[in-house]
Amino acid sequence: MNNKCLLKKTLLATTIALASQHAAAAGFQLVEHSATGLGRAFAGEGAIADNAAVGARNPAAMAMFDTAAFSAGLSYINPDVDAEVTSSAAINPGDSGKAKDIAPDAWVPNIHYIHPVNDRFAVGTSVFSNFGLSTEYPKNVGSLGGGNTELMTVNWAINGSYRINEQFSVGAGVNVLYADAEMNRYLPPSFGGNRAVKMEGDGYGYGWNLGALWEINPDHRLALTYRSSIETTLKGKGDFLAHGQTNLSAELDIEFPDLWELSGYHKVAPQWALSYSVLRTGWSSFKELKATSSQCLDNTCFQKTENWKDAWRYSVGVTHYLNNQWTLRAGVALDKSPVPSEHRTLSIPDSDRYWYSIGATYAIQNNMTVDAGFAYLNGSKKKGREVETVRGVGDVTYDFEAGGDAYIFAVQYSYWF
Repeated sequence: MNNKCLLKKTLLATTIALASQHAAAAGFQLVEHSATGLGRAFAGEGAIADNAAVGARNPAAMAMFDTAAFSAGLSYINPDVDAEVTSSAAINPGDSGKAKDIAPDAWVPNIHYIHPVNDRFAVGTSVFSNFGLSTEYPKNVGSLGGGNTELMTVNWAINGSYRINEQFSVGAGVNVLYADAEMNRYLPPSFGGNRAVKMEGDGYGYGWNLGALWEINPDHRLALTYRSSIETTLKGKGDFLAHGQTNLSAELDIEFPDLWELSGYHKVAPQWALSYSVLRTGWSSFKELKATSSQCLDNTCFQKTENWKDAWRYSVGVTHYLNNQWTLRAGVALDKSPVPSEHRTLSIPDSDRYWYSIGATYAIQNNMTVDAGFAYLNGSKKKGREVETVRGVGDVTYDFEAGGDAYIFAVQYSYWF
């Protein structure tokens, strides 16, 4: 088996480039940091400040709090994704077939706290996830490009805000990201179906974020936020059949993308408000995947050039303040894919997707609320082609069609001290 083909093309997504159709947002991004935000498709997140969860999106908005606030929530992501794979090689007849429900369900928790120091300064912290999820293909379907891949990340943010005057506030923070990943790839059944590659590892990365808030008046607000990219080195162990190596120490460098967001909130009537967001994710920084080890030829176990592009997300939401106890929400969003159609693969069959969301808040008392949100993500099936090379035999071509929908449910508890 050719090393570069097995460890450069076969590991299309390696430890982090998950089957992005199955993440909650485009690429392998997650945006589920709040059940409140889910109810309006995360429209206007940097400007609304319903509860302490805003600290995960815009540190400047913490200036709107005149008392300490706490919020914690849990999202459940239920993908419904299938794939159909056809192998063109006569030597590989058992590598074709249908793969059902290839994206496992996932639970995504979050927790936030904001503490005003005085009438100008506030500090806060948030723990949530920006990237993740997984895929699991049967071993005998698209073996070299499928397999299973899993990524889990945790982002810990420490933020501060400063109120310049009644209208303008700014904020900044630092982020610590922990990533843990595992992936496996298999030889086609005609080659015995043995595991060709196993990798697992974890690591930390560090970044920063900035935010600004313009309170035009109590009913109208605009926000601009930026979250830096984070470079992370995953260190762990791997088995590489092509190298004849097991339990090999290796490293993989990855740069998680930066984020820009413009958001707004406008109370257009006593009981109605509109919100919107434009989010740009800098996926063009995802240029290559390269695993290195002193025990691999030229210190390179594999290297794969990626061709992702920056992606945009557009969302619009409406909020109805029904009465003192109930607040209702709805929203829609368009999430553009960062993966060009000509580079779509079995592990990354990404496509544009549409969000349709609803949600509600119930005020148990003046300083205590519970939230629930639901979103349906509509993603169309897309076709693609992937070519793998087997030494002494030639190319094995996988033609495939993959995709599906996803359902997100979230609950949240918030308290003001």
